[in-house]
Amino acid sequence: MVIPSSPTASPVIYEVEYFYYYGFGYDLVRDDYKVIRYVHYFLDVSDVEADMEGKPDKLSHYHTWEIYSLRSNSCKKLDLDFTQCHSDVSHVFIYMNGVCHWGKDNGDESYMVSFDLNNEVLCITPFPTDMNDSFDDFVCVNKHLMLLNESIAFILNYLEMTTFHISILGELGVKESWTKLFIIGPIPSIEHRVGEGKNGDLFFRRKDDEIVWINYTTQMIEELGHKGEAYSCQIVIYKESLLPIGQIND
Repeated sequence: MVIPSSPTASPVIYEVEYFYYYGFGYDLVRDDYKVIRYVHYFLDVSDVEADMEGKPDKLSHYHTWEIYSLRSNSCKKLDLDFTQCHSDVSHVFIYMNGVCHWGKDNGDESYMVSFDLNNEVLCITPFPTDMNDSFDDFVCVNKHLMLLNESIAFILNYLEMTTFHISILGELGVKESWTKLFIIGPIPSIEHRVGEGKNGDLFFRRKDDEIVWINYTTQMIEELGHKGEAYSCQIVIYKESLLPIGQIND
């Protein structure tokens, strides 16, 4: 599938454009598949003429959000007052019931961004921060967004620690609706999460590169017989579709 070019008319001074894709899903109302992306234009300020002194910083970049419709095979600009610094939470983007979700971390705050493909409305939900343990001196935290038994779930763990705090969300936009379900661990030799299964089973990479499966209720560990490199392996759920999406040419 080839997505058409951006409909946004970029001023000729912008020399480089980047596309960041944040969601793919099904519009339940219009029977349509959609893709949401962020377009960022950059200016090579070294090429700016001397008479533009003082202006390059203001002109050095331009951004916009767009949504692609498979039914119309076209993109349109979205009127979203929301910038993006391209620093997302665990590089995971999830879809559920017509809504795309991804995490954003600004350093001082982190939250989940939810975009409804049906009405094209955006919602922000702050992530929980209280892990209720004795490692308050640690400031580096791993954050993972996932689906767990048809609910949006969030995993927190301090860097280099092997205790994982799992919470699920009750209501979009309400930070207080996060409910902590489990605290897994400590589990020796676990490095980082690589995905989850259909039944909510969690998969992690160990320090010896072995991929293991962990049942979050019993905390039993099972080796899968596969190895993965650090932060370059991921387990995803494959779902066969009875309806072909088809192919689109630009």
